[in-house]
Amino acid sequence: MPFWIPALSLCGLVCLMIIPAPGYWGVLIGGLCLLIILVWAVLALLDRVLEPLRRRLAFWREARARKRRRAVHSGSGIARKV
Repeated sequence: MPFWIPALSLCGLVCLMIIPAPGYWGVLIGGLCLLIILVWAVLALLDRVLEPLRRRLAFWREARARKRRRAVHSGSGIARKV
């Protein structure tokens, strides 16, 4: 996940503190910046929690791909009566 997204939102919030936007625009811009930071934080946390599971699944798939399967024929081993 790109780290510039919350940094840009944080800069937006700091700019709102320095140069306040009037009325609804200030609330809208500040709320949007805060929402972006919160969503990014939740996604980053979820990414960190699910990383071991992703590695385990990748290892399991790779192990299955390496495993050679034997071809089993239905007629092998059956002798014909004469």
